[in-house]
Amino acid sequence: MGYPAGVRAYQAAAASLTADDLSTHYTAGLDWFHGEFAPRLRAVVEALTGGAWDLSRHRAFAAGSDVDMIAHIIEGVAAGGRVALYPGDWFGFRVGAARPEAIAWDATGRADLACLCVPSVRNGHLGEEMAAFLEAGDAALLNLNLYPTLPAAERRAVAERLAPVLPRALLSISFSRGFGLTASQLGVVLVPEGHPLARRFETQWNWFTYFYNAIAARAFLALDLAELAAIDDARRAWVSRWLIERDLPALDTGSYYVRSFRAQGAVSGHLLPLARDGVVRLCFKPPADPRV
Repeated sequence: MGYPAGVRAYQAAAASLTADDLSTHYTAGLDWFHGEFAPRLRAVVEALTGGAWDLSRHRAFAAGSDVDMIAHIIEGVAAGGRVALYPGDWFGFRVGAARPEAIAWDATGRADLACLCVPSVRNGHLGEEMAAFLEAGDAALLNLNLYPTLPAAERRAVAERLAPVLPRALLSISFSRGFGLTASQLGVVLVPEGHPLARRFETQWNWFTYFYNAIAARAFLALDLAELAAIDDARRAWVSRWLIERDLPALDTGSYYVRSFRAQGAVSGHLLPLARDGVVRLCFKPPADPRV
C-alpha cells in the first residue's frame, strides 16, 4: 500500500541529487550509507520496537531490494546446510533458490537458518509457535515486513518476545511493505557484529553494498513517519469496519493487510477460493488514504 508521503519523499530524494553525487557514489556515497543512513535506519527500527532492541552493534549491508539480499543469504546457507521456513509464511523465501530441496516448510525450526516474516504474511501476526520456531534454528532471518504498520504496543510486545533471538538474527528490512517505497527499492540487512554468517559472506555483502539504491535510501530519510502511522491507523479502522459489517472476527492485533481465519464447519462457497488447509486468508487493500 502506497502513501502520499512516500511520493513526496521520492520527489525530494531525486531533486536533491547532483552530478557530483553520481561521480562519488562508490566513495563518498558509500561513506554516507554507513555514516548517515545506517545510523538513522537503526534508530528508526529501535524506535519502532519501543526501545526493546539495541541495534548499536549491528552492521548494515545492502542490495537492490530485500528480496535480492534474502535470496543470496538463503542460497548461501542452502548450498551446504538446511533452511527452515514456517509453514504458510512467505513463499519468496524459497522461490529464488536454486536448491529448493534444501529449503523445507518445517514448524520445528531445527535448521541452519530459520526464516520468518514479522508479522507473518500467513496471518498478519507473530504467534508463540513462530517465536519458538525462530529460537530453534542455529541462526534466524527475520524479514521486518509489515512490522512498522502494527500498533505501537504490539510492536513493542513482538520485539520483546523476539529479543532472545536478536543476537543470532539477521534483520532484513522490507522498505516496500513496511514503508510503501515500492517504486525504487532498497534491501538492507542489519547483522550483529561477529555473526557467523557475516564472517562467511562479508566479502559478498560488502560488494553488494557498493550498489545500494541511493534514491530509495534518500527517500527513506525524507519520509514523514508520523504521517505514515496516521494513515496506518485509518487503514486498520477501515479493515475493522469491513470485517464487522460482514460478521467476521475483527481483531485489534496484527497487520491490517492480512487476516486469516480457521473455519468452524464448512467454508462458504464465496470464500472457497481463499481457503487452504482449513484456513481462509484475506488480503486487504484499503484506500490509499482512508481519511479522505
